[in-house]
Amino acid sequence: MNIDPRIAQTIVENLKNVIRHDINFFSPDGVMIASTDPTRIGSQHDAARLAAWEERTIAVDTDDQFQGARHGINAPVMLGDDVVAVIGITGERSEVEPFGEVIRKMTEILIRENTDQINRFDRRMMAANLIGLLSAKDHDRGLVEYLADTLHIDLQAPHRMAIGRCTQQDAAHSGRDDIYDILMRHLGDHTDTVFAVSAQGFQLLIGERPGKRTGQSGDGKSGAVTTTAITTATSERRLLETLEAVRLDIEQTLGRPISIGIGEQALTTDRYWHSYDQARTTVDWLRFTDQSCVADYGSIGIGIAVSAIDRDAAQVFVSQVFAGLTDRDIERFHTIFETYTRHNGSINRAADELFIHKNTLQNHLNALAKRTGYNPRELADRDTLSLAFLLRSHLAFSGPALSGPTFSAPASGASTPLTRAARSK
Repeated sequence: MNIDPRIAQTIVENLKNVIRHDINFFSPDGVMIASTDPTRIGSQHDAARLAAWEERTIAVDTDDQFQGARHGINAPVMLGDDVVAVIGITGERSEVEPFGEVIRKMTEILIRENTDQINRFDRRMMAANLIGLLSAKDHDRGLVEYLADTLHIDLQAPHRMAIGRCTQQDAAHSGRDDIYDILMRHLGDHTDTVFAVSAQGFQLLIGERPGKRTGQSGDGKSGAVTTTAITTATSERRLLETLEAVRLDIEQTLGRPISIGIGEQALTTDRYWHSYDQARTTVDWLRFTDQSCVADYGSIGIGIAVSAIDRDAAQVFVSQVFAGLTDRDIERFHTIFETYTRHNGSINRAADELFIHKNTLQNHLNALAKRTGYNPRELADRDTLSLAFLLRSHLAFSGPALSGPTFSAPASGASTPLTRAARSK
């Protein structure tokens, strides 16, 4: 293996702090790649090459003993059965030789630690790249296969995508190392599973091995299907339990509520992007509705429909329903409508919650009907208003705050949407 010169330089500087002698780091072919004496970096050293070749410490105690060598010792650094480097200590042999074995062992430990750290970093980067590629509808198949093979991920097995984010919209996504450690602790030994942590939260590619089919039932058919269905249900339950444990662990560590959304199972790499989109839709809906929990795509109900509505179409619809109203008017009517709806149309209970007289509440409802053309007391109109308020809130959550001409009052004499005007007659 080749040791990065930057790692080698870090090692020699750390070792010099221990023994107060110049330390030199050589490749197995005798080239000095790092030293506490910068003038010697890049030079050839026959004593170091011999130490690597014979796998033993070589001492230099005469001026012309080896080309390029100064007084000192040179010890081979082993990882397993291989010489990966030679560490040299400059100084009189009698002074530095007692440090030889200690410095060699310390170098081996430092190389191993740095190598492990680099390998962990490389794996994290490859996992992030693999998830990023699979989340796109079109991706480089060759690169995906290379990354999957390197990470030992069987892309022929079913997988799901999951995404976790802070529930609070304005929460900072700090503590990435803590999140990664938690994910590693809970999911590190899961087959075909990798994860990535970013400024936006964390993403998971979760492997799901298909259940084994057992013997058939009496009719020769249904037993295998039933067993597979039970196995799938058990697998899904365990996944939810595992991710809930992850979520609670991250919440406790970061001190912030966490939401995790899960996409549907994807059987081929061509469908992973779809599972990713579903996971993103799910976690965004959980955050929009202020739910810190784990949920799969199929459980968010109306969130599936609302999230699928084209943004421009939603803005047009909201603008038509609330044409002529200011943002302040809409917010006030939203509070009235939401309270009235939550109490199933009970004027008394809604008025009590709002701390207003029931006649005042009736006046507000009448004003909402008059100014929009939709009467909250009528079921069909109530559904329209409910969707308009919901879409307006969702638009504000998922993008820039709504303001400007979309919700400004029309100029005097200006026409209003035909549907609203017709309903006002």
